[in-house]
Amino acid sequence: MAILLDSFYNGARGPSRYRHQRCGHLVSDSSLEELHEFACELGLRREWFQMKSIPHYDLTGEIYELALQRGAILVSSREIVLRAVRN
Repeated sequence: MAILLDSFYNGARGPSRYRHQRCGHLVSDSSLEELHEFACELGLRREWFQMKSIPHYDLTGEIYELALQRGAILVSSREIVLRAVRN
């Protein structure tokens, strides 16, 4: 039961304010409710949630750093996929 966050740098695509910033996918390895609660504490809006193959919120910049400060565990993107497959 942990909140996980991977890390990548946004390249040339996407809105210019997010280019070349550290970004990540915020996921929970236990429940969506845990993920939504953590996201709410970061000030994220529920409509930003992405219910894709791995349910997540996208984080950038200061919110990314805040998530780490509040206890999100930094893992590789591979680890997020492996944990999602196990659940």
